[in-house]
Amino acid sequence: MHFWEQPSHARNLSDRALELMRDYAIAPTPPNYELWFNYAIGQNQELVSALNTAVAEGRATDPSFTKTAYARFFGTSRPAEIGDVGAKLQEEVQKSKDVLEHATKDIASHGKLLAEAAAALAQGGNIKGVVDRVAKATRALQTSHTALEAHLDQTGREIETLRQRSETVTAENRIDPLTGLFSRASFDERLEPMLSEAEYNKTPLCVLIADVDSFRKFNDTWGHATGDHVLRLVAQCFKSNTRERDAAARFGGEEFAVALPNAALDSAIRVAEKIRETVESRKIVKRSTGETLGSLTLSIGVAEHRRGEAVAETVRRAASHLDAAKRQGRNRVVSDESGSATEGTRARA
Repeated sequence: MHFWEQPSHARNLSDRALELMRDYAIAPTPPNYELWFNYAIGQNQELVSALNTAVAEGRATDPSFTKTAYARFFGTSRPAEIGDVGAKLQEEVQKSKDVLEHATKDIASHGKLLAEAAAALAQGGNIKGVVDRVAKATRALQTSHTALEAHLDQTGREIETLRQRSETVTAENRIDPLTGLFSRASFDERLEPMLSEAEYNKTPLCVLIADVDSFRKFNDTWGHATGDHVLRLVAQCFKSNTRERDAAARFGGEEFAVALPNAALDSAIRVAEKIRETVESRKIVKRSTGETLGSLTLSIGVAEHRRGEAVAETVRRAASHLDAAKRQGRNRVVSDESGSATEGTRARA
């Protein structure tokens, strides 16, 4: 468990995040809260630097900054859009309900009129007068019925549009917009059933957590546009070295993760090494000038799921191995296995 997941620390960090948001007059929306809670944690120095710069430049209260920063550090999140779709759907349903209730009243009223007309005719009433009243009421009901059909047809089209939009928003929420990998939320959703299947079938499951070495320094030196290019390049290395059934995701910031179902530890280590080697072999070129900026390296932690272990614990162990890889000098893979590490080679913790 990370220190910020412990209740006492979490409360303190939450209080600090809310205090900062009050001080800087930042709206207490869920995306802002998540940004400033992570600022209070202080482990993502790139995020801390970005928020400090935004405050200094007077951009921290700008919703467009929040949207950009959230997507950059946490991937896509569309709770507002999903809520908007739900609200519009509810509005359409309520409109249809109102129209149907009105139509029901019209039909009941027409039925009452017909009963009165029948009674009047039975008593020898004015036939022409009765017929005129019934004809007028019937024409009004027909008009109302036509309007009802038109409304229901329009509502059907509106609901279909909302359904398609909902599917689009949900799909976009699953994919990180910068890298095209799964989002953190989607990774978590996929990992749970993978674990359940591994437990049921008694098959292996491994998790990789990776971090781009010295990315903050690279970003500060060459700018965010080049930094984004680097993240896309790293993502491509993950895509090209994983299987279709694997789940490769941008975990947040410059961190990446992969879930490898039906892969034992040795296989997962080989995948991690291949990803690390592929990233290291790529040269970073600044598009605007053609200047070669050097190469990148990755530190990777690998953990194999243990029977009966919670998925969060498997991820925690992979993250712990990643931390060990950083401590041992970066540009290496550290796994559950024991042993020592050497730079640019497989390390086992």
